[in-house]
Amino acid sequence: MYTENTTIIEKGNEGEERLNKWFQENGLTYFQIKQDVQSFMHTFAKVMKRPDFFLLLEDVSMIAVDAKNYKLSCGYFTLNKGELHRALSYEIITKMPFWFAYLHQTETGTKWYWMSALKALEVGTVRTNSRTNEEFLALSLSDFISIQHQEDIGKLYTQRSQLKATVVQMRKNY
Repeated sequence: MYTENTTIIEKGNEGEERLNKWFQENGLTYFQIKQDVQSFMHTFAKVMKRPDFFLLLEDVSMIAVDAKNYKLSCGYFTLNKGELHRALSYEIITKMPFWFAYLHQTETGTKWYWMSALKALEVGTVRTNSRTNEEFLALSLSDFISIQHQEDIGKLYTQRSQLKATVVQMRKNY
């Protein structure tokens, strides 16, 4: 549970720990990325987003995953606009799809809501934080893929294949 003194880092660490546990419980093959300065080139820190995990999608590919532990508010999760741009840079440079996995605790258990960085670019509504004046994206829960079990991972392919036009446009812009 969170208190007013719970930091963003503490919430982020809990999200990573819970996703790590979920990967283990579902028998998925993954690599956790050590979150320290030495494990990711310093020159990329401001350009590319460092994922929390690499998830191996059996017989197909590997994706980069960043765990999020943000509160669902009025049917929306949020994502910092700069963070999205760094995730897209990671995807362009590495040619590895980048996904965000949002933790959501319900009365019936834990749900993970997934959205690719490309989908966030396509459907996110830009808003401005009234306290910090920073831009962020509001991401509607209806645009996420709900993943509860290993069998649901195949849903990620569907969202990704629907975004080919976005990929073509993004490559033109970079």
